[in-house]
This record gives sequence, structure tokens and C-alpha cells, in this order.
Amino acid sequence: MDFHPAQECPVALEVRAEGVLRLRPACPLGFASTHGSVRALLAKAGDAREARVSFGRIIEYPWLSALLARQAASSRIWDPAEGRARGESPESYVAAVLRNVPEFTVLFDRWAIASVSVEKVLVGRAAELPMPAGSPLAPDARLPYDALVTVSLRR
Repeated sequence: MDFHPAQECPVALEVRAEGVLRLRPACPLGFASTHGSVRALLAKAGDAREARVSFGRIIEYPWLSALLARQAASSRIWDPAEGRARGESPESYVAAVLRNVPEFTVLFDRWAIASVSVEKVLVGRAAELPMPAGSPLAPDARLPYDALVTVSLRR
């Protein structure tokens, strides 16, 4: 296991036997540190044509957690009163959001996202989440803010 010296704290870079590359930050990471850590982790893939990156819980990346909540707040698919996606599972909703927001896809540089696997989506009240000041949402609107995320990539 190697460590990447991110600005906030060290990030353990694991290569698991099943070929999964895993980020393990010692503290919550900002966007720049997440991007640098992902870049360092993907360097461990060598010449491989495919890679799987496990982020663990996205609450460890507050910028990503906030991005997910904001996307849900303005989505026609996410129902903030019910705290769930209309016509699909919370997991498939979060996976689709992550596949389509540039702030997430840019993390992988020249790798293309083949799929995003999401498990155990957590939903919280808007009043307790990092929402922008003046948000028009009711304080008890329920939005996704955390999940276990693994991304499959290809070159």
C-alpha cells in the first residue's frame, strides 16, 4: 500500500487482489486532492485497458456529497418529499448522476467511465446537508448525500 500526500491528509492507495484500486483518505478530501489521488491511483493500473476504482463512502469527499445533494434538489426524477427517486432505485439514480456530472467524470482524465456501481444510498434532511444559502427547498426535504461507489473504467 502506498500513500498519496494530499493537501488535507495522506490518502492510502490500495491495489486489491481482485484488481480493484481503492482510495482510503485519512480525512475528508476536497476536489483537487480527490483528483490528484485518483490520478496517482490510476497510475498503479499500468498499461491495463480496464480498471475499477473504489471510493468507499462519498461522504469522505464533501464536495461530491454536496454535489449529489444539489443535483437531487434540482432533479425532476428525485422526489425530495418522499426521499427517493421516481421510477427507479436510489442506487440507479445516484449512478446516473455521477456518470453525467462533469465534476465527477473529469476525475478520471483520459479514462472513460464504463459503469458506476452504487450501494447503500443514504438520504438526509436538506437542513442538515451542505446546501447553498437561500436554497428554496423545505428544511425537511430529503436528499441523497452518501453511498458506496465503485467506478469501472476503460481506455
